[in-house]
Amino acid sequence: MDMDDREDRQGRLYYFRVPDNWTKEEKLDFLSENDLKTVEWCLLRPNRKHTWLVSDTEAEFESHIPIGSKEAKRAKSDKVETIFKIYCLGVATNRDMYVYDFDYDSLAKRARQFAEDYNAEVDRYKRQNPKPENIDDFVNYDKLKWSGGLKQSLKRGRYAHYRPDKIRMGLYRPFTRKHLFFDRLLNEAIHQWPCLIPNEQSEVENQVIWCKVGSAWPQFALMVNQIPDLLPQGGSQSFPFYTYDEDGDNRQENITDWALARFREHYGDESISKWDIFYYVYGVLHHPGYRSRYAADFKRQLPRIPLAPDFGAFSQAGETLAGLHLDYETSERYELDWRVARKPISYRVDKMLPQNRRKSEAGYTVYDHLKVNSSLTLRGIPERAFAYRLGNRSALDWIVDQYRVKTDKRSGIVHNPNGYSDDERYIVDLVERVVGVSLRTVEVVDALAKIPVLEAAR
Repeated sequence: MDMDDREDRQGRLYYFRVPDNWTKEEKLDFLSENDLKTVEWCLLRPNRKHTWLVSDTEAEFESHIPIGSKEAKRAKSDKVETIFKIYCLGVATNRDMYVYDFDYDSLAKRARQFAEDYNAEVDRYKRQNPKPENIDDFVNYDKLKWSGGLKQSLKRGRYAHYRPDKIRMGLYRPFTRKHLFFDRLLNEAIHQWPCLIPNEQSEVENQVIWCKVGSAWPQFALMVNQIPDLLPQGGSQSFPFYTYDEDGDNRQENITDWALARFREHYGDESISKWDIFYYVYGVLHHPGYRSRYAADFKRQLPRIPLAPDFGAFSQAGETLAGLHLDYETSERYELDWRVARKPISYRVDKMLPQNRRKSEAGYTVYDHLKVNSSLTLRGIPERAFAYRLGNRSALDWIVDQYRVKTDKRSGIVHNPNGYSDDERYIVDLVERVVGVSLRTVEVVDALAKIPVLEAAR
């Protein structure tokens, strides 16, 4: 039976799609202003993977080199036809307010108390005879943030163990570092991170491409050297250059020998190294044409990497971007206009407030004033800085969103960014540094945009 026969017997599905960036109001206006009987509906034809909304570029996209694959992860082989052998999701804690914090001492105290309270629950459960049929009715929700994994650990009688060396530095959101209590039991899923960034030495020598995946946010990539979070809205995948044993020994390169041979053969250059390929991938992931062309494909699968005509240009750009993004805390500040309302100046941040907000020609929100507090406003933020987007926010938007005092309504836990650094100016300086990083990133990306990412059609 052919496809048309099956459709006639089973019925057909049609759809109409409005632009992804339309607001709710724009969509409602469309519905009120248009007769659905006259809309030009499109017939849905699922592909072999049973995907209904198939992009026009699907076949082209799948002709490129996989950045990673489940087969490669299982085989851990250099011969699998993919770029990276191992990749994994970001850390999923399921209790962020409890195991993350800007302030080290606050996190240490809270993690120790959480472990003690949880262990008391384990003891109480062991004394129960008979055991409760429904664990949800048994556990105490007053002090603890439970999850499916933690309840299973309770039933198995597993105890939590607090140790200071479990407090690591994590990248919670783009350009937002927080202390993380990194623990198999108190984090819901740590995946393979004990083998990717096992200790502080690996934070110095390893680099990881942290890649936003899924359908809710636009795809983006950010170079990191600390344990990254899973991220909401679809999750994230990470592609490290090195992997290790859990004790930090046995360092190995994570790019396959197959990929090295493939790139050297294609470009006729035996001097290409795995680091060159690593930075090439990072450069390609920032190319505007590549990101827009395959935006629909990124919603369903990991990036695939084309062999661009100019390998060196993409590799060099990727290395430049990696340096900018890894060293953002020490990068050169873009000097903004400090407007001081009163002295002495306070550098404390409760919640920074953008002012003079407006839409740019590109359609995203920009502002040139940022009120730090009642004593200080930063002016002169270049509109161009907002062109560096990570998902649906600019880099500066991430700083404004994350660096604020936040209180969890349920637990009363407070995350205070003013406790992250001994330098009282850290947050204000960070704003200027991230503006500078954004401008330099846009400069590199704009230059990349002029370089073809695909071979010209013959």
